[in-house]
Amino acid sequence: MGKMTRQYRPAAIIITVLLLIVALVLAARYNLFPFTLWTQHVPRTPVNVTAVSIGTINKPIRIDRTGSIGNATSVPIHTEFSGLVSEIYVTKGQAVKAGQPLLRLQGSSGPSGDSGPSTATVENQKAGVSQQVQDNYDNALKDVNRYQKLYEQGAIPRRQLENAMARLQQAQESLNNGQNAVSSANTNATTTTLHGSATIKAPIDGIVTGLSIAPGKTVQAGQQLMALGSGQEIEIAVHLDQNDLYLVHLGTTATAEVSNQTIMGQVSSIYPEVKEDQISSFLAHIKLTNNPDGLLKPGMPVNVRIDTGQSATVPAVPTASIFQDEQGRNFIYVAANGTAVRQQISIGETVGDFTEITSDVPQEIMVITSNVNEIKNGDAIAVMQ
Repeated sequence: MGKMTRQYRPAAIIITVLLLIVALVLAARYNLFPFTLWTQHVPRTPVNVTAVSIGTINKPIRIDRTGSIGNATSVPIHTEFSGLVSEIYVTKGQAVKAGQPLLRLQGSSGPSGDSGPSTATVENQKAGVSQQVQDNYDNALKDVNRYQKLYEQGAIPRRQLENAMARLQQAQESLNNGQNAVSSANTNATTTTLHGSATIKAPIDGIVTGLSIAPGKTVQAGQQLMALGSGQEIEIAVHLDQNDLYLVHLGTTATAEVSNQTIMGQVSSIYPEVKEDQISSFLAHIKLTNNPDGLLKPGMPVNVRIDTGQSATVPAVPTASIFQDEQGRNFIYVAANGTAVRQQISIGETVGDFTEITSDVPQEIMVITSNVNEIKNGDAIAVMQ
């Protein structure tokens, strides 16, 4: 009997192993394992989400720069002649154009009753020269702006643009030299006598300030009659690049932020800055609409935003689809083959319900816009149509 048991023991072991294997297979097939063990192998139910493709928004184009507060530029108007003020054509605070008559002086008669028209003619010619110099500068600046656009479009060679910029530099130097020469001549002309009459004209565009004369008042050669400027004691100066000139023009609105207060202004003039015989940048002068309680002082730095009034089309996603991690980094979930894939992005401005994306993101991706807080990277999703 014992011999027979030893003979069939290997077969019994094999049969037992086979029965155990069959039992495990059946248990797995008919869910006979405990619930906690089985659920470890059951995938999560896909999360229903909505998704949209990358969109666009029209983003306002603004220029944010640090400017400086300085004394407003003012050009003094002197008389080269001694005489009597017969007429004044302007009032304090009035805006005038270059070449516009400001006042008329009446002088004494010559030895033989000659009214000396040549003297008045010389005065008018000087005003005309000042107007011509200003016109040359304005035209040169327009040429630079026009040629820059043509160069960027490939319509003209770079040499033609450089020639235009050289002409602008020369026009700027002539304008500066002309103003300095007139000021110096007015200061030194203390013995000039006017025979007949002469009309004094504005050498530049500006606002009349410091008007210190009246009809019937006698003035002496070299005396300052008034000044032309922005009409304010201080202004903001901001550096601009060449490309900024396409966006910023005279009258463009600007705001300054100081001590949590917003101060409004507008661009009143733009002049090139020449360094080492080349135009390095441009300087925009901003006339202030208000200066509450003398808040701005010369020498102060100030943050300036120039609203160009133009916009650009930029990629954007719904703001609700963006979330942050503990480090403050921005992410979105992308729907890819039934899976939520987390992708880091950088963002710009928010306009309405959409936020600009400034990082490179493929336009064909689908951005998950719902249940963002309920899913994790790699979760199964079902995009609802």
